Amino acid sequence: MSTDTTRSDDNASKAGGPSEDAVVKALGRILSQSEAARSALATTLREGGTAVGTIAGVDSQAIDEEEHPSLAGLDEEGVVRVLVQPLLWAGLSQGQPNAYFKRLPLDRPAALLFVAPPARLARLWPELCRRADEQFTIIGATTPGDLRAATVSGGERRLMLTSWDALLEFMERVVRGAGNREAEVEVGQLRGLIDRMDKDACKS
Repeated sequence: MSTDTTRSDDNASKAGGPSEDAVVKALGRILSQSEAARSALATTLREGGTAVGTIAGVDSQAIDEEEHPSLAGLDEEGVVRVLVQPLLWAGLSQGQPNAYFKRLPLDRPAALLFVAPPARLARLWPELCRRADEQFTIIGATTPGDLRAATVSGGERRLMLTSWDALLEFMERVVRGAGNREAEVEVGQLRGLIDRMDKDACKS
């Protein structure tokens, strides 16, 4: 995996593109078909301070003006409780993260979770918090480890950032423990795809 934490947003944008859509589709398929994978996601959110309860379904949504695909996790009432924004090396759109918060409910716990390469976390987290603080008040932002979280004013919403390594390694363990061999294989394939794309980005 790359350890370059100085890559500019311009270079990141050049490294992004349609390939990130493939990652969104793959993660969406895993979450849609595997209850254990959705449970792993819900556990990650709880560790970040958001008790979303059961994630009953997953839907793909384009939220910002650049139509970046995101994954919406729905509760048993069909209410969006989490928006997952997968990132590789593409830069943030103008609508990220603030346009996404407006899709989350104010009357129950909800979260916006960005997932990115480990090498991006150190620079990406302050930028996400800075942008969010332009329209909302950010409270209690944490920075240790691969899971970072902050409370967003106006409801029970949380902003979160984690790494692909942390999310997929945990998800793989959970689906393996549940005996879901098909999901385990698909998670492993997604990890391999992200590793290859990360290495290709480093060569560009």
